[in-house]
Amino acid sequence: MRAVVSALLCLISCPNFAEAGLEVSDAKGRTMEIELLSYLPKTGMVKFERGDGQIFEVNVGIFDASSQELIVEKAPRPRADITVRVSVGKRNKRQGGSSYMKDQTITATVSLENDSLDIDFKEGKGTLFIIVRQTKRFANREEDYGKVLSKQEFDVTVAAGDERKLEAEPCFTSYDSDRDSTNIGGWAYYGSLFILKDKDGTIHTVDTSIGNLKSDVENDDALAGTLLGLREGDIVEKSLEKR
Repeated sequence: MRAVVSALLCLISCPNFAEAGLEVSDAKGRTMEIELLSYLPKTGMVKFERGDGQIFEVNVGIFDASSQELIVEKAPRPRADITVRVSVGKRNKRQGGSSYMKDQTITATVSLENDSLDIDFKEGKGTLFIIVRQTKRFANREEDYGKVLSKQEFDVTVAAGDERKLEAEPCFTSYDSDRDSTNIGGWAYYGSLFILKDKDGTIHTVDTSIGNLKSDVENDDALAGTLLGLREGDIVEKSLEKR
């Protein structure tokens, strides 16, 4: 630790370092400018970038009392590292004596893993969408659109290093399974969309199995926020934009 502190404080003798925005002092009153990257309350570890671009991770205790208060106040809010996996099961059966009309039961399990060692994810909200697609498109290309079959919400808390599973209520649909011009329509499973928000209402994690939507929605919180406004029964394009 002594070597780390010594390396940090060499900044004082290097006036050409760029100002990083937050002025802090050690317990002896020696001052430097840093860019604060993170602070973990449970461990007291502070991660920051010094003016010369070097990144350090030290205990908050090396700073004086006022600097410690400033670090706690200014540090970015700790963000849990959540991995989401949605598993969907589909079970078909014939509708009556028909060989082409199918009843389909759709089940879903959402697994959430908190890969953070010291950051709990508390009081979040998860929303699961099950999307189905019109099978009449096989007979008429203009009939290619989807529908929100199910929208389910869950309260989500996952402790650091822990995992939680959410079981969705089954949902049901029926469709013509013939992929030709005789198709009379129906709604077959298309994909899932899961959006996780933290307790402040910020989009935290998005997961979808809908290929043409995946890269956009998983990297665009504004789009994810818009999709949260969809309701059960809404007719949508393949992009999930409401029709």
